[in-house]
Amino acid sequence: MREIYNALLKNLSAARLTYLLTLTSIVIFLAIKYSMDDTIISDELLMRFGAPTAIEIYNFHYWGIVSNSFVHYEIGHFILNTIGLLLLGSYVERRIGTIHFLFFGLISSTISSAFQLAFSDDAGIGLSGVNYALFGFIFTKTFIDIRFRILTKNVALVTMLLFIPFCEYMNRFGGWNVASIALFFGFAVGALVAFIKSAHYKIAKSCLISLLILSVLSVFYTPWSAQWNCAKGISLHENGETEKAKKYYLKAIYFDAKSICANDNLKIIKVDELSGKAFAAHNRGDYIKARYFYEEILKIDAENSWAINNLKRLP
Repeated sequence: MREIYNALLKNLSAARLTYLLTLTSIVIFLAIKYSMDDTIISDELLMRFGAPTAIEIYNFHYWGIVSNSFVHYEIGHFILNTIGLLLLGSYVERRIGTIHFLFFGLISSTISSAFQLAFSDDAGIGLSGVNYALFGFIFTKTFIDIRFRILTKNVALVTMLLFIPFCEYMNRFGGWNVASIALFFGFAVGALVAFIKSAHYKIAKSCLISLLILSVLSVFYTPWSAQWNCAKGISLHENGETEKAKKYYLKAIYFDAKSICANDNLKIIKVDELSGKAFAAHNRGDYIKARYFYEEILKIDAENSWAINNLKRLP
């Protein structure tokens, strides 16, 4: 027990970047708690502190796949991830150095968040993906580097890996919202980095570079993602290219029938189209058609004041 305590002290005394990352997470957590309106967490609030929504990331807020790692607002999630970072991060930083630790963190955060976004339409928040990368690195190193020996490595592996399918099960049937994809890819990144200075470094390096390239590309092109299609549709919509925008909104609905973004924007386009037809019919004196178009608008938007007022003006 004393050996574990002394080793922990050595790790913590050698850590520099780990403390900075931990402090950043603490400050952001406290700032979010201070800024919250009761228990409500809005997208705007998370965006303000570094966790943009999927659509915002796809619309040029690419930095979100890294900065979101520091964002927590649930106390249990925050405590677990912060303690994990302190223990695992200090352990790794002491052995590979601060500069290598920095790049390791950036790569693991980018890959885990980007793939979480690509396959779930949500980049997630928190340090879980990075912590799993640290664990994957440590565990893999136990086989090839004497400095990383862990007596209970097999128990640790089984526990950490079984936690991923358990989280996915609870996401589907228990109402959880754990970024299980980020955990999986985080572990894979850590394992690959561990092999960089081994006999298998060429394969590990090639796989890691491939993952990094694919993760970055996925932020720019993910045609199977409802949120990516929504983001493309919004961009075109704002530029007045409504027909092209409609195609992307329809694709978004194909992948997610309940997509609020796509359904709402399609309604906006439909109302705009009906408004133009109603205006033209009203001006040329075709009041029957004008009434029809106004009523169609109100079926979509019952509180549309323009349609309501113009209906009152009809003879």
